[in-house]
Amino acid sequence: MKLHTPHPVIPVNQLQAGMYVIAIISQTGGMEIAQMGLVTTRQQIDDLVRRGVLTVRVDLARSKLAGIEQIISPGLATLSGSSQRTAGSANGEGRELKIRRLYQEARELQGKFIRQLKAGEPIDITPLAEVAEEMVDTMFTHGDAMLCLARIRAKDAYLMEHSMNVAILLANFGRYLGLERSVLKELTLGGLLHDVGKIMTPDEVLNKPGKLTDEEFTIMRQHVVHSYDILSQTPGITATMLEVAANHHERLDGTGYPSHLKGDQLSLHTRMSGIVDVYDAVTADRVYKQGMQPTQAFRILLKGADHHFDRGLVTKFIKCMGVYPVGTLVQLSNQRLAIVMQRNEQQPLKPVVKVIYHATQRHYLDVQWLDLAKSGVQESIESTVDPKEFGISLAHFV
Repeated sequence: MKLHTPHPVIPVNQLQAGMYVIAIISQTGGMEIAQMGLVTTRQQIDDLVRRGVLTVRVDLARSKLAGIEQIISPGLATLSGSSQRTAGSANGEGRELKIRRLYQEARELQGKFIRQLKAGEPIDITPLAEVAEEMVDTMFTHGDAMLCLARIRAKDAYLMEHSMNVAILLANFGRYLGLERSVLKELTLGGLLHDVGKIMTPDEVLNKPGKLTDEEFTIMRQHVVHSYDILSQTPGITATMLEVAANHHERLDGTGYPSHLKGDQLSLHTRMSGIVDVYDAVTADRVYKQGMQPTQAFRILLKGADHHFDRGLVTKFIKCMGVYPVGTLVQLSNQRLAIVMQRNEQQPLKPVVKVIYHATQRHYLDVQWLDLAKSGVQESIESTVDPKEFGISLAHFV
């Protein structure tokens, strides 16, 4: 985020009537608040304070308060949202909660963007661009926690969940490949918006259980064209963002769509997007199908290497995700089940896990963090496990 941002993050006690709140950034407690709009009374501010709100993001342009730039402390107005979140942690907001807030904020802004598109309202991607930048920053400081959130999803919110996860996975992959942060931000925002054209796809096609007919598949493929048309007319969209949206279904051998690009016509960003999009799509639970485990998804990518996907990039993506990707449920050698929470690049077979369940006795355990690489730890990973086999909801534990 640059200096003099039009959307500064400020402490709730700096709010005044006439300011326009576009997002709740940090709060204590577990209640999610999606309150946005013009502040008109002191009571609204008191209500936010009572509900534990710590910081909010304000839209200067939509605020109706004379001299607002001077009223908001310059020091605070130029802090990035991630810096504000760090300050929020001193008020009892832990790392995981901060990252959940960021994820929630991105989803809310994504939803707002889609609602504006459907209503034919003017589009402003600035708030989403700022969140994309914070997502990239967080990927460098707490990447595993971000990846963990990308494993938790709702079957009935696939469009938004998938776009969020593609954004997170692209940021992670790009960081692994050593791309510039400015490029990572573009890839992340491209991921958040890459399927926006699906708002034009009829629901009966978009959510059809089972195989699409040839005619339905033709309609479905049009979402890429719609995404390109929408984004190419949106101020602030860059060539890289357009590339992610327009080309993530293109394949090396020319069998992709919509332009049947082939070989060298597929740039690095296009090749990355294709891999990440397929990985997230096949690991997702849908209303009509169960998602695969990450290891199965890796096999699909490897099977498609050379003709659909860039083999070198697939290999790097698998290395970047780890043998046991964050958020995977694994069975340990003592029959306990644990969730992979942090990768170990030096010893990939020995990540940090959170033990939650006993597989043979079929009951939950007191949650315990365990670093499998630590001296004296006897347990090792025997296999990956599908949480559905044991009726476990990972969302309760990450």
